[in-house]
Amino acid sequence: MEKPLPSVPAPLTMPFYYASLNNCVVHYLTEPHQVRPFLADTVLEPALFDGKACVAFNFQAYAGQFSGGVDQPPAQWSTGCIGVTQEVELNIVAYPRAQAAYLPRVSFAEWVMGDEQSKLMGNHRVYVPCDNDQAIQAGEVLFGEPKFKTTFGVNLPSFNPVRDASCAHYQPEWVETWGFKVNDPDSPKNDIFTCIADLNGLNPIPGNISSITEYGIHDQQPIACRWNILQPFKTYFLNDKDAGRVKLSYGDSCHPMQAAMRELLAGAQVRAVQTFISAPAAVQSRAVFL
Repeated sequence: MEKPLPSVPAPLTMPFYYASLNNCVVHYLTEPHQVRPFLADTVLEPALFDGKACVAFNFQAYAGQFSGGVDQPPAQWSTGCIGVTQEVELNIVAYPRAQAAYLPRVSFAEWVMGDEQSKLMGNHRVYVPCDNDQAIQAGEVLFGEPKFKTTFGVNLPSFNPVRDASCAHYQPEWVETWGFKVNDPDSPKNDIFTCIADLNGLNPIPGNISSITEYGIHDQQPIACRWNILQPFKTYFLNDKDAGRVKLSYGDSCHPMQAAMRELLAGAQVRAVQTFISAPAAVQSRAVFL
């Protein structure tokens, strides 16, 4: 029997095109019994890779460009057309229990590289901290995301250099290490977690899981949507020797997201990191004397 599409309540619209995106995904393998409690009361089962479940968190910093309204009078125009958002998804890789017979068998590496093209495997979002009210509203209303508002601390790679403070004259240098932390919403000086991923010297390969299936709830019914990253990620597979390049620490926050991460990732092994910086649209270069 055909089903209608989930509604798009006002004032929201779909689809949402990203004007830019910085993204860092950290993939862990963990024991299935650690993720199963988080899938209780859902239609999902954990995807297993050689008997291990997969938990990942991904930091996103993105911009969205918006119109005001068709024939909107100037007196009602907004003062800007760009919204900037930072958020993190804490995900469990899962699939719909009812479609288990159609699930292809893939390895963890094949999953990360995007070889699972049935798209039955996808992300069950456990927590989604976010700093933008509009993004929180859209995530909750359209997709049933478990979002909450908070602040972040970041030090991310960029095409734009920083200054080498040790040089008297201008000398550019570039940040190569991904660093981000999620602050407690009530006590920002206490972070929920901090992640530093130092991938310098490792050789990435291009990989992309897109379309990425994202599971959620709409009108009390399970739904799936797709998130498409339009360029390859830099994909780093990490062995035991390189696992120390990702440092995950917990602050003094008592937020339940930290408790969930501790439960999901206790004894887990980081096995891959994927990073993405969208292409610049333009560049302002250095001046010359006339």
